[in-house]
Amino acid sequence: MEADGGDKDKGLECYGIAFPDNCTSYHGPHSIECLITIWEEVDCKVKGYRYPNNLTTADSNTLKSLNLRDITANMEGAKSGADGGNDDHQLNCYGLVFPQNCDRYYGPHSVDCLATVWESKGCLSKGTKAPVKLDTSERDILDVLNVEDVRANMEGVKRAADGGNNPML
Repeated sequence: MEADGGDKDKGLECYGIAFPDNCTSYHGPHSIECLITIWEEVDCKVKGYRYPNNLTTADSNTLKSLNLRDITANMEGAKSGADGGNDDHQLNCYGLVFPQNCDRYYGPHSVDCLATVWESKGCLSKGTKAPVKLDTSERDILDVLNVEDVRANMEGVKRAADGGNNPML
């Protein structure tokens, strides 16, 4: 009873799971804040199509009625599928489909991935800052970025080059 009353220590004792922040019971119904906390803990993004606030009322109610383990498994499934290359799960978890040759949201990114993004921005492989020409320290900088930030970085290089401000191309 204490576990179902929101006591996190008792929840751990009774169900073997620490209730995430904003979650007050194991069985539910859970609040949208609880679902959002779990979503963030599995490392999916707000832009993801299955972000709890983006769900239909029916889908949200279904998720709210699951126990904490099943909610976490559902959301981890979206993340795992996304990281496994499934385009639908990438949209659901991250809100974008990874560029061709990119198999993860976070780095390190392969040279093929970086080259694909580079070329998608209209930059040429002959450019002095083309991914195949970067030294390890320059590539390491891109590897700490997520795939969205890599796109934005390369878009900035392209914009600066088109404005005549960037001798790096």
